[in-house]
Amino acid sequence: MKPAPTTTTVLQPAPGERVVVERRAGTSPGYVFLHGLGSVRQGEKSNALFAHAQRQGRAFTRFDFRGHGDSTGTIGVVTMSELLVDASLVLDLAGPSILVGSSLGALVAAHLAASRPNDVVALVLLAPAFGFLPRMRQRLDAQGRMQTSEGKQFFVHERALMDAASHDEESLPHKLPMPVFVAHGTHDELVPTRLSEAFFAALPIGHKELWVVPNGNHRLNQEIGDILARMEAFLQRTGAI
Repeated sequence: MKPAPTTTTVLQPAPGERVVVERRAGTSPGYVFLHGLGSVRQGEKSNALFAHAQRQGRAFTRFDFRGHGDSTGTIGVVTMSELLVDASLVLDLAGPSILVGSSLGALVAAHLAASRPNDVVALVLLAPAFGFLPRMRQRLDAQGRMQTSEGKQFFVHERALMDAASHDEESLPHKLPMPVFVAHGTHDELVPTRLSEAFFAALPIGHKELWVVPNGNHRLNQEIGDILARMEAFLQRTGAI
């Protein structure tokens, strides 16, 4: 059977703004992929998950956050709260889903799952950017710029810094009743592995798994095949799929 065609949808999170969404129909629950800071919806991990979902005939959705790719907005000006609005609109479109987030996208996914637990069947976090928001100001250079894991530099607006401080990360694990799978590399150059370990330890749920990826860096592109295989086994074991 041929896979369903991919369709593109444009959402309007605010007047004059757009979020570009790519979807393919399939069985539910589907996957929703949330990319990282400075990335786009069609990166290596996203493409690997797309192929994984296609082999299963499972629905798949990915999108560009504002400030990225084909969506409107400027990176460094768009706030965490606005990224959450983007992701929430996509979840409205996709329906109950398995959220798969990378880096900052994983942090957005966790906050979204905490606010909408009935709509998130399971949560998959790849090198989640724990500690990023409260330390955002300290990450800036003397010119007020930040650099992504892919080497892209950009200025960070004060509105983004002020908004970052308003998001509570400490209580996050206690708001996540769904199965949670976390993968974090031992050689992550941006986010210490211990932050995912602390998050994982604080999760009160029984359906959880942490894979500390040997020699994995922040991007985890080389290991994505093994990560998806472990994710699949976890989701089946917990009854999420």
